[in-house]
Amino acid sequence: MTKRIVLLLTIFLIGFFTAFGQNKTEGQIKYASKIIIAKLFAGHSAFFKDVDLNSIKIESVTALFPYHSPVILENNQVDLSLIYSLKISSSINIETVIQDLQLLDVFEYVERQVVHEVALTPNDPEINKQDYLTQINAYNAWNVSTGSTSIKVGIVDSGTDMDHPDLVTEMYQNTGDPVNGVDDDNDGYIDNFNGWDFFGNDNNPQIDLNAHGIHVAGIAVAATNNNVGVASVGFNSQFIPIRAGNGTAITHGYQGVVYAADMGCEVINCSWGSFGFTSFGEDAVNYATYNKGSLVVAAAGNSGLNRMYYPAGYQSVLGVASVKRTDEKSSFSNYGNWIEISAPGEGVYSCVDAGLYNYNTGTSMASPVVAGAAALLKSVFPQLTPKQLTERLKTTSQNIDGQNTSYLYKIGTGRLDLGAAVSGIISAASVVFENKVISNKVDNVFKAGDSLLISGTFTNYLASSNNVTATISSSSPNVFSNITSYNLGAMGSLDQTDNFSFPFSFQIKNSTPVNTWVTFELIITDGVFSNTQLIDVLVNVDYLNIAINNMASTLGSMGQFGYNDRNQTQGLGVQFKNGSSQLFEGGLMIGTNADNFTRVMDRVRNGSNSWDTDFEVVASVKEITPALRGEYQVEGIFNDSNGLANMIGLDVLQRGYASTITGHENYIVLEYTLINSSNDIIENVNAGLFADFDIADYDKNAVYTDLTRFYTYTISTEPGSPLYGIQLLTPTVFRSYGLDNIAGGAGGIDILNGFSNFDKFSALTSNRYGAGYTDIQGNDVIQVTSTGGFDVPAGDSVTVAFALIAAESKMLLDVVADSAYFAYNGSVPNSVAEPTNWRDLVVAFPNPTNNRVTLDVSSLNHAGTWGWVLKDLTGKELLHLEQILNKTHTIDLFELNSGVYLIDIQTSEGVSTIKLIKN
Repeated sequence: MTKRIVLLLTIFLIGFFTAFGQNKTEGQIKYASKIIIAKLFAGHSAFFKDVDLNSIKIESVTALFPYHSPVILENNQVDLSLIYSLKISSSINIETVIQDLQLLDVFEYVERQVVHEVALTPNDPEINKQDYLTQINAYNAWNVSTGSTSIKVGIVDSGTDMDHPDLVTEMYQNTGDPVNGVDDDNDGYIDNFNGWDFFGNDNNPQIDLNAHGIHVAGIAVAATNNNVGVASVGFNSQFIPIRAGNGTAITHGYQGVVYAADMGCEVINCSWGSFGFTSFGEDAVNYATYNKGSLVVAAAGNSGLNRMYYPAGYQSVLGVASVKRTDEKSSFSNYGNWIEISAPGEGVYSCVDAGLYNYNTGTSMASPVVAGAAALLKSVFPQLTPKQLTERLKTTSQNIDGQNTSYLYKIGTGRLDLGAAVSGIISAASVVFENKVISNKVDNVFKAGDSLLISGTFTNYLASSNNVTATISSSSPNVFSNITSYNLGAMGSLDQTDNFSFPFSFQIKNSTPVNTWVTFELIITDGVFSNTQLIDVLVNVDYLNIAINNMASTLGSMGQFGYNDRNQTQGLGVQFKNGSSQLFEGGLMIGTNADNFTRVMDRVRNGSNSWDTDFEVVASVKEITPALRGEYQVEGIFNDSNGLANMIGLDVLQRGYASTITGHENYIVLEYTLINSSNDIIENVNAGLFADFDIADYDKNAVYTDLTRFYTYTISTEPGSPLYGIQLLTPTVFRSYGLDNIAGGAGGIDILNGFSNFDKFSALTSNRYGAGYTDIQGNDVIQVTSTGGFDVPAGDSVTVAFALIAAESKMLLDVVADSAYFAYNGSVPNSVAEPTNWRDLVVAFPNPTNNRVTLDVSSLNHAGTWGWVLKDLTGKELLHLEQILNKTHTIDLFELNSGVYLIDIQTSEGVSTIKLIKN
């Protein structure tokens, strides 16, 4: 299934089920269009006052929190006055702007605005109403306390029903700002008497398209003991309705969190999220927690994945998973070491629109159960901080390990027991291990034989303890234990210590299989309390990151580049100048049709929403020192034995090279030596790189081919985007094939209808020099850059090499390609060194010269502008000029030393390279 089809399917499913995990890949992250979130360093707080916005391609700047003054930071606090929302023009590529801003060194972070979604799944309405209250022991809790109207819960969601009979009496009224058209309390919100609508930017948080927020509010804070409708967990707690989006899309969630914190909410509920970590989101929840003392509670998400989901996954947030009435984990609930607690989330009965009630299911329902519980707990122990509330709820939760043996420590400490949480005194400690640092003191890519060091902070959030110890172990046979215990000694309430100077230490065994997850179990105890935390680490990975220059990518051990796995969780993708990855998938394909049997070996997609797995690791990639080329080299071996009956009989020695030398920073060399390990000659061997670049909006891309420099490249049709390409470096036949990743294939290979061996072989052995021309804005495209036609005798080999290249313009990409080719071959590309027959019509005089040279293209029959690039013999660009209208142009050479140079003259006829000698 392709990206476009899956995206349409996602929109369809969200509209009917508001479920997750159905996008281009499971858990695809959605972004707001043309909006950037940026945070200035404190020393550059006046930056936007002094800078010309046009010069940094910004259309408008809005302080996200204009009524927040700068603060002196302490204890994880956040200065929100430094965070801005930047709007860019629709004609400018957002990734380019982000990259440019990151280079200014005035920003702490620059990132796209993530759009979150609510976590709700409609379900069977025949479940007994509100039986979850018995499950969480709410009735016993209410015998201890029915809460307090002074405790406020911020419901950051899709809005509420402003006149629902079970909610209208529970809405906190901001008496400091009555409805009179004036911002009486001077907080930046006019007449926010009953909450705020961030989506409509007004004081009416009434729902529009989705009643999700009504149901959530009813669970946490509906009026109780009033002879109307339902009871709520929070009983007498009040709430502030905060509309943070429309429909299922939560676009202003983190602004809503900050607003709730500023309004004094002791608890803030977020029944929404996404798999996208953002520094802005982390800042918002940390501000609420550490600056304002609000506990943020969030849903784990409904994709059924062991994958971090935000905001629930942020360290300061209480993440909630969903369980059934039997206390078994709900099938849809996400899970993992980051979950703090579980609560009922299936068939929960609560308020809906028009004063009505109904059942809903999802982690969206489990989260407000815990939020209401936290509000009730706060009324009993008002002195507790947000993290202390979390630990009290966790340490008094009901152990449900027996019902969830497959999810031990991955759905929190247990299921919420509200009666236990509010009863008795706080007598036991609760020490938590946080701020983890896992390192090998080199590159933090953990290979066999590496040391693995685990350190972090230990905080006691509850009662004092006299003798706390921490012991870590692993049942994995793949690690040796070195240092496994740490004595924390006596710890008072809220005391903190760390083991950064004496980290836990393990060694990864040389016999460890590749890509092995090792689970470490950390037990913190003083003999009375015990806290167990799991730490998962992926070790002996079969990939390495190459990131020493402007290009960054990952080389896997089985022919993949960019990412080592299908879910894009292992690897850097392809990044240029610290930008985000612009690659969806990349890998080597090798094919032959010898004996009239077409076979292609690869680990790329096959068109059936799955991937071929023909390659098998012989030796995982590792760093080679000293590097044979450049300053960094990785090397590994794989074969095609997983191809079984289709195997060709090849071993592949793959190498990756990168250089930091000036003029060579914008490419990575990928080299493959194909070794015939069979007993017979292998005829007509072809090899190429499959690259699905997704530059900015992947539906606005196009593929082009440069025949003079042997490379295929992908562009975004949005102005300002970097270009990404693959160049053939070995002086063999050059082929280039552009695929239109749309229905029908636009006349080429229809990859949406399957990508068979026959299709792959066709892409390797034929030419289609472009794609993305079906619409002026382009479309989703893929490129294949290849070479071949080799006959490889038994025991012999052939080497093919490619360069992964990127630049800000076509002219600069040419310079990168020439540099890569020269570095690999010692000469510029053949088609440039031996130009076409119009080459003699391009004149450079005088040559040799002393101080200047004149270029003359008047004899050419070409239209439009032309340009030139002057380079040294290594391919390093020294001077260039584009967009020349006149037929002649003079270049001053006063600053150049005597020597031999190359001038690329680029016209509509092509590119001609002239050797220039300066005396």
